[in-house]
Amino acid sequence: MDTKKVIEKLNSVLEQELACAIRYATHAAVITGPYAEAVAARLEEISGDEVEHAKRLRERITALGGEPSMNVSTADLKYADTLDEILKINIAEEHHAIKEYKEILPLVQEDNVILYRTIQDIIQDEQEHLEELETLQATH
Repeated sequence: MDTKKVIEKLNSVLEQELACAIRYATHAAVITGPYAEAVAARLEEISGDEVEHAKRLRERITALGGEPSMNVSTADLKYADTLDEILKINIAEEHHAIKEYKEILPLVQEDNVILYRTIQDIIQDEQEHLEELETLQATH
C-alpha cells in the first residue's frame, strides 16, 4: 500500500466531508416550503453523518502517520434554498463522494481491516443518503 498516496486521498475526502457537513446544515437552515420541516430534519442528520465521517477519516489518517487536513473543499460548498435545487446539488455530491471512496478502496490493503471497513462503512452511508435523496426527489 502506498501510504503517502492513501493519506493524500483520505485528506481530500476529509476536506469534502467537512464541506458537505456545512452544505447540508446550511441547506437545512434555509429550506422553505410544505415539506421544509421534515426535509430540514433529515438534512441535519446527514450533516451529522458527514461530521462523523470526517472524525473517522482523521483517526485513520493519524493512524497511518499522516496529518489530517483542516481545509474545507470550497468546490463542495454549493448554496441552494429551494427543495429542487437542494436535492439536485446533494444527489450530485453524493454520487461524487461514492465515486471518490470507491477509488480509494482498491488502494487499501484488506489486511488493514480498520481502514478498509471504515471506507466501506462510509460508502454504505453515502449510498443510503443518495437513496433517500433520490426518493425525496421522485416523490416531490
